[in-house]
Amino acid sequence: MKEKYFALLFVFLSLHHLAAQQFEMSSDISVSGLAFSQEESPFWLYSNKRGRKDETTNFSGYVNGAIKYNLNSNSFLEIGVGALYNDGYNDGLKFDESYLMFQNTWLALIAGRKQKDELYSGLSATNENILWSLNARPLPGIQLKTISPIYIKGSKGLGFKASLEEYILDDERFVNDTRVHHKSFHIVYKASEKFMITGGVQHFAQWAGTSPIYGNLPSTFSDYKNVFLGKESDDTVGGQEVNAIGNHLGSYEIYINTEFKGYEVEIIYNHLFEDGSSRIFRNTPDGRYGIFVESPESGNWIDNVMYELFYTKNQSSSHPATDGLDNYFNNNLYRSGWVYDGHVLGVPFINMGEDRFRIANNSIIVHHFGVNGVAFDKLPYKFLTSYRRNYGAKGSDYRKNNTLSTFLDLEIYKSVVDVNLHLGTDFNSTAAPNFGVGVQLKKSLF
Repeated sequence: MKEKYFALLFVFLSLHHLAAQQFEMSSDISVSGLAFSQEESPFWLYSNKRGRKDETTNFSGYVNGAIKYNLNSNSFLEIGVGALYNDGYNDGLKFDESYLMFQNTWLALIAGRKQKDELYSGLSATNENILWSLNARPLPGIQLKTISPIYIKGSKGLGFKASLEEYILDDERFVNDTRVHHKSFHIVYKASEKFMITGGVQHFAQWAGTSPIYGNLPSTFSDYKNVFLGKESDDTVGGQEVNAIGNHLGSYEIYINTEFKGYEVEIIYNHLFEDGSSRIFRNTPDGRYGIFVESPESGNWIDNVMYELFYTKNQSSSHPATDGLDNYFNNNLYRSGWVYDGHVLGVPFINMGEDRFRIANNSIIVHHFGVNGVAFDKLPYKFLTSYRRNYGAKGSDYRKNNTLSTFLDLEIYKSVVDVNLHLGTDFNSTAAPNFGVGVQLKKSLF
């Protein structure tokens, strides 16, 4: 009889151990409070905060949770959900995340709304590329993408990375239910563990939806094929012929990864395009230029350093077939622009006007610098500083100015809860200095 009970106990413990191996749970909660000297907070206290804060936010809080089911050692299913509340321009309770994901060693399939991974230790002003930052909440949709390069043979040589994503913009905007198509393709050549070069293209398109002026915009499968290929179309909107369906944006990209005296180095180039002239580089030198250096060991005064230059002044202005400017992130049909829930989707230095409708400033020159590390062996920190010259936008009454923005994130306490102190400043050539302070409390629940 004892043997039977011991056998049942063994089976129970084995199943419990197996379940513990197959299921993993994670959850975290965060609350933040901000105060600032002007009507709006300094730039880096609200920019690239995943849509959790805006210019007038004083309080923000979110809670996220995920359950991962390990199918085997190489693949898993994960379901996640998160709620966000903040005050400000777009206040209220909303989804921070809500997704179902399958992932194996090379592929990820995501349905729903999932926050993107932070790259470059959070030092970049735009994260993934010039068009796709961490400035807004994630869009709801479907994503299919490689999570690492796929090589023709082995683990180096010639390979590729790719993605295909379809989203819907469910916020309040001029054209309701606008869809977003995104795809990317990059060729990768890895010569060794110390050198890799990646080159390719990102393509985004806003299309379909319901316009208050023109009604239902082209949205059939045939229209989608034209959007996918960026082809010209015979369709009309409001009785007028359109050359291509939707608002198309993209970037040509080159990334060079190498190693120098043990330090990992990445050199970055993004060329920005929005129409035919910029697709053939008639807006050169517009784009993003950058370098990221990572220390071989963490815990130093300086662990990682990043410099980025953003230049968008040309806008095909010298091309005789244009009317002067490409007018980045704006569009006459999709008038809300490259924006979601009141936040610009791309690099946040391109921004909206006081009425928070349309892009008011997209002609910029920006020098951005970021560094992180551990001060005095006990204070992890991140420091950002950006000097930008703002020239406004086509048809905008934006007041030109020069602005220096700084941000310091200090982890001042880490125990039962993590406590971070945030300090931000803006020094503007046409306005009084702006100072801000914030405190973030964060706790991993399990």
